[in-house]
Amino acid sequence: MSKNVNELAKTIDNSVERFCDNPVTISFSGGVDSALVAYLAAKKCKVQLIAVGTVGSHDIEAAKTAAKEMNLELEIIEMKPEEMVKEGKLLAATVKMSEQEIEFMLPFWVVAKGAKNKTLLCGQGADELFGGYQRFRREPEKVNLKKEVQDLLKRIPEREEAIVKEFELKLGCPYLDKELINVAEKISTEEKISGIGKKPLRDAAIILGLSEKIANREKKAAQYGSGSQKAIRKSKKHKMNITLTFENEKIAKGIEFSTSPENIGWVKLEHSGNEIKVEISSSTIEGLKRTMDDFLECATVAYQVNIEQ
Repeated sequence: MSKNVNELAKTIDNSVERFCDNPVTISFSGGVDSALVAYLAAKKCKVQLIAVGTVGSHDIEAAKTAAKEMNLELEIIEMKPEEMVKEGKLLAATVKMSEQEIEFMLPFWVVAKGAKNKTLLCGQGADELFGGYQRFRREPEKVNLKKEVQDLLKRIPEREEAIVKEFELKLGCPYLDKELINVAEKISTEEKISGIGKKPLRDAAIILGLSEKIANREKKAAQYGSGSQKAIRKSKKHKMNITLTFENEKIAKGIEFSTSPENIGWVKLEHSGNEIKVEISSSTIEGLKRTMDDFLECATVAYQVNIEQ
């Protein structure tokens, strides 16, 4: 266990406490990120836990078991696939974001609509700060968690904050507290991404009293766990295919790694030699264009970085 974990645990507790002057609503999936926030917040104020998913989805079941173990009340919003698609379209019309972002932000949007308290807490930032994503373990030598966190901090105002403002709420992201970020950055990237990921956070959660069963649950992305991606992908009607050819295979592999989404959704990549075949899908023509523009912008930046290396 890292010598910094005790300091980390105390800092997480303090970060959550800053949002607990009044009752809070928590976007709850039952994973370690949201469970730890809920566990700590419930000791300091009244909490409303909301889990969102399609019938029988992973997040609904995980949220039920976690809430029961923590002896906390849970509100469940189970949705039919067509209801997920409808909400996804409404989200897309309200907040500008990519197709992939719509998939994983959809549960958060639904929680915001159902929030009874003015402050909405979430676990955003834990995966970037503590190395939770699977892609970090595929090519660990390319991982830059500090950049991951900074990129997220730039995106939060345009995405999460834009959503909560739509419902006149205040956003709370305990894992993105400046003091917590500073403490977490004392821990090596190697330790963070080892095993199933986020080891320091899981150790800190256990120190704070969260059960090992919940603390050591493997990550399942929001769009998978809630069933939102499956529902939305079934509604896709339009596709576009392009082939990108680069100077050599090394550059092609570097760009594939940099542009591959954490969870395959609207962009499908197939690498062969110095070429990358790209298939982009969307339920609307407008969405298809926006996703293509986003992908090509990302690919352009990745190309420049790989050329410089």
